[in-house]
Amino acid sequence: MALKSPAYEKRTFINTLKSARLGLRDAQYEVGLMYANGIGVEQDFEQAIHWIHQSSERGYAAAQYLLATRFVSGVGIEQDHSKAAYWFQKAGEQGHAKSLYRLGKLYAAESQDLSRGCMAKAAELGVAEAQSALGAIYAGGNGVPVDNKQAAYWYGLAAEQGLASAQCALADLLADPQSGVVNIDSALFWYRRAAQQCSPVAQVALEYLDASGMGRSKARGRPRPKPGGIERRQADGDWAAVAEQGDANVQYHLGLMYDLGLGVEQDAGQADAWYLAAAQQDDVRAQLALAKRYEATEDALALSWYHKAAAQGDVEAQFALGRRYCSGQSVEQDFLAGLAWYFKAGESGNAPALMTLGSFFSSGLEHVAAACFKKVAEQGDAEAQFLLGQQYAAGKGVEQDVVQAFLWCQRSAMQGYAQAQCALGGMYLKGKGVEKDFQLALSWYQKAADQGDAKAQWNLGSMYASGGDDLKRNLRQAFAWCQKAADQGFVAAQSSLGLLFSLSKKPEQAVLWWSKAADQQDPEAQYNLALMYGKGEGVEKNPLRAFHWFRKAALQGVLNAQSRLGILYATGDGVALDSIEAHKWFVIAGAAGDAAALANQKRSESQLGAPQLLEAQRRAKEFIAHDIPH
Repeated sequence: MALKSPAYEKRTFINTLKSARLGLRDAQYEVGLMYANGIGVEQDFEQAIHWIHQSSERGYAAAQYLLATRFVSGVGIEQDHSKAAYWFQKAGEQGHAKSLYRLGKLYAAESQDLSRGCMAKAAELGVAEAQSALGAIYAGGNGVPVDNKQAAYWYGLAAEQGLASAQCALADLLADPQSGVVNIDSALFWYRRAAQQCSPVAQVALEYLDASGMGRSKARGRPRPKPGGIERRQADGDWAAVAEQGDANVQYHLGLMYDLGLGVEQDAGQADAWYLAAAQQDDVRAQLALAKRYEATEDALALSWYHKAAAQGDVEAQFALGRRYCSGQSVEQDFLAGLAWYFKAGESGNAPALMTLGSFFSSGLEHVAAACFKKVAEQGDAEAQFLLGQQYAAGKGVEQDVVQAFLWCQRSAMQGYAQAQCALGGMYLKGKGVEKDFQLALSWYQKAADQGDAKAQWNLGSMYASGGDDLKRNLRQAFAWCQKAADQGFVAAQSSLGLLFSLSKKPEQAVLWWSKAADQQDPEAQYNLALMYGKGEGVEKNPLRAFHWFRKAALQGVLNAQSRLGILYATGDGVALDSIEAHKWFVIAGAAGDAAALANQKRSESQLGAPQLLEAQRRAKEFIAHDIPH
């Protein structure tokens, strides 16, 4: 995102705080984050926890998850695992996938069944760590019979998402002759994928496989040796002798072995010594390993080794420096230096760096953001493909092209990315970039909704509510999907759920959901809620509250609300009589074509003097010109 000035951040904080004090839970969450990070206000962890707690009490899943993590870590609040479990469960009940995963971790020491149940739900929602944990449960027979096929399936899903530990675990399973799912070629593939992420376990495993001859591929039935087998690949006991002769590569691998306890007893001191020996010979892998090891204890040394590795072109080190300089972690904050390192990593095609740059420039230099997203999208990253599709759809940083938007969203959706599946559903429904197809729209919305995407759940509910193209109207399904989205805090779904309850003659429930949506500035919900207060349906009749919500909706451009607001000012119903304000709103609604407002406008013109009429027209003109586009 673009850099913001302190003055801008302070104004943003003040405006967000106003909304938070009105009880808007997303604003309360944002205020909590601002206090925690010192954005627009002096850093105050006590205030941060206060606002996060307020948002959590109102059912905001993201806040509940964050509050739970604070109770786990004890950062800014007294550590309390029971309260952590409570808030993780609250968020998990709304389909918050990471909360289900963390809840599963908390339950692991108490109940294997509860833990496995949470992990399974999170895994089905696409959390890679949960999928990997479920793979480990089946591989280890933790509370279930050992099932290596199930283990490989869940490890595979996590591995496809790029989780290095899952890639290694899957490779271990596929390389084990006793597993029943052995496949050496696949094992090598996943070890290499993990090794590309600098996973030391995968790197050492590849060394052993290659040394044993298992790392050889076959072509037309004849073995073809992989390049790079040299004399240093000896029995474990000989590695130290070779390392002492000054071979930096062997020194690095010996450091790995001591670091991880592979073939030798784990020894941090020996690991550091061998890493240092290799690093001093400019072995970039050893420099990076030292930087990571020093991060928790000696930040200055970590920074120094990151610089050395980055200077040799190591993209992971370059990305780490970009993150540190931009965040001010153990170094004076310097956005220019941080961005320079992100660009260095991005030049080598590093996806995390390019995604960070894309997000950074998405509200400023949009063409830079689009270029970054495109590089990662072309590497096959589903999130980047979706974001690039959005750039084409909006014409942000690229020439608007709905066909390109469709194609990139389609690539992402085919990989299972829920937001892209939802967007694709909308494109098929509206015929944007592709021919209209109601059934395909329904299918893609269903895929995204099944993954917990709230917007897709709402759209799916709307389709069932209206029916069409061989889809029978099904209010039960409409209720179910809108409820799922509404429970996640999706405002449009809350408003729709209010309408569904109103149509089902349950006014109290309609008022409940319209109130939730109205509090979050949904104009239609505000208008409908005003009607309920005005008629006394589902709630005690209250002209003051009716006026309040009619005015809120009118200010957001709801035509019927503007017309009614004029009547309220003209009759003094819920507000003091004000013929000038009444005429102003009749003019505003009449200009948008409301017939009743036009009739009332003519009637009030005959009752106003020239000065009053001019003032009402001035106010109406000012509103139309500056406040709300009609």
